[in-house]
Amino acid sequence: MLLVYDSDNVLHITNEKGLRWNYEKTQKPQFGFEYDLLFYNPFDNDKHLILNDEEIELKEEAIQEIEEYIRLCDPPAEVTLQAQFIEDLQDEVQGRINRVFEMMDSAGFTNTAELVIASREMSNDPRRQIGRRILDWVDFINGVNYRIREEIQATIEIDLKSFDDYLDQLPSTPSFESFRESTWADDRFDDRKNSDTLDINGGQDDLSEDKRAV
Repeated sequence: MLLVYDSDNVLHITNEKGLRWNYEKTQKPQFGFEYDLLFYNPFDNDKHLILNDEEIELKEEAIQEIEEYIRLCDPPAEVTLQAQFIEDLQDEVQGRINRVFEMMDSAGFTNTAELVIASREMSNDPRRQIGRRILDWVDFINGVNYRIREEIQATIEIDLKSFDDYLDQLPSTPSFESFRESTWADDRFDDRKNSDTLDINGGQDDLSEDKRAV
């Protein structure tokens, strides 16, 4: 849970399910203590509150008061856990893709346009194999993310897994050595004709059961 009332009169709420939303330009919640700014974010089993830049340890009565307030708050209709999970997953995917693109310098690419041009079909660029492998992996993680997104959209909130469960389905960011010819699994499709996955860094799980069942 989290409750923050900031200097812009914005109330930030995170409830027990992890759903986040804001109330813009709103009056501050009324509690049994006075404050101008409030930051309540318990961590590890400790219950602390930052009150007007001063950190204090809360008494049980104050904890119950704040957390009951959070439980009674209803999120706006457009704020859903499904939408939040999808957005957070997309941010994570983009971060992992960015980390892969940061490896382009090691392969001699100065920007993504150069990478795409060198990796095109019939290219004679000496960097084309590494470039294609980088793009293969980007295509792979985007495909996995899309399938997770479909699963989340088709799941009602009460049946959703934890966000970490969905996050664990994403392939981890490979090292640059994974894209080099000596370590690349060029036969990754030979043993998995029915799979959409690449056999590197978590991509070994077959995620295409749904496709074969259609």
